[in-house]
Amino acid sequence: MPSERVTSSEVSPLDFRCTACGNCCRTLRVAVTALDVLRLTRATGQAATELVTWLAPDQVDMAGEPQSFVELGEGRRLLVLRQVDGACVLLGKDERCSAYAARPRDCRAFPFDFDSAPREGDAGVARRRLRLLPLQGCDFASDGRNDVRTLSAEDQARWQELRAYQALVARWNRGAWHRRRLRKNLGKAREFLEFALRDSDLQTPR
Repeated sequence: MPSERVTSSEVSPLDFRCTACGNCCRTLRVAVTALDVLRLTRATGQAATELVTWLAPDQVDMAGEPQSFVELGEGRRLLVLRQVDGACVLLGKDERCSAYAARPRDCRAFPFDFDSAPREGDAGVARRRLRLLPLQGCDFASDGRNDVRTLSAEDQARWQELRAYQALVARWNRGAWHRRRLRKNLGKAREFLEFALRDSDLQTPR
């Protein structure tokens, strides 16, 4: 059933099916973690600076995840996938992701959302209500066959990586605040990327 006949608030999340229309790759700005970027650089062979950019707090709604903002010399910034000509840098001419297997965790999770973050060691999904995020301009179908446990496992992996990234950002920010007190440069975006990717690479299982 096409999206013109049913809205995202009317369809069950388990019935949602992506039709690869590519609209979400144009309308959304995807926040990424260091591990997301590391996977993408390895999959595409491109430098991190070619894949990402930075948004100021007034350019994005991240009220629920303020710990992801990095303190830089130009101000607080959020690391996101870069866009070219109004579309994600990874979107191909065929409307498909050119790095689908290595796509960021937020892309993997979209448009599914649980009403609470998973607790450490909590494998239960019954207590976490699943819903669909708003789908503006999405040409989705409602004949999907999604599994709530699979979606929950993906969501838990996303949160695990996000928490690790936010801990890394907190380390950087503490150093930035110390440098600010000493009236020193807070650090540039390139320096944060080098710091974040090096730390994440060291902790990635071989």
